[in-house]
Amino acid sequence: MQNLRSLIIALVVGIAVGTAFMMLDKSQGAEWVVSPQQIEQAKAEGKQGYEASPGTIAALPIRSETADVLPFKWTMYGLLAAVVTFLTLRKKKTA
Repeated sequence: MQNLRSLIIALVVGIAVGTAFMMLDKSQGAEWVVSPQQIEQAKAEGKQGYEASPGTIAALPIRSETADVLPFKWTMYGLLAAVVTFLTLRKKKTA
C-alpha cells in the first residue's frame, strides 16, 4: 500500500513539473522565432511585417528549430521528477 501511495504522488508531481515547464516555454514564446502575434502587431502599426533583425522583415510566422523537441523536454523533466519523488518516498528497509 505504501508503494501505491508513493507511485500516485510521484505521478502527480511528474505531471505538475512537466506542465510547469510547458507553461514556462509557452509564456516565453520558445516555439517561435517570429510569432504570429508579433506580425499582427507590426501590420497593425502599418509596417509590412516584423523586423526580425535590421534589414530583415518577416511577413510570415517562423517556428523555432527546437520547437519539435519541446514536448520531449517537458516529458523528460516530468519523468525525472516522478522518479526522484518515487525514490524519495518509498519505504526504507530496516536492517
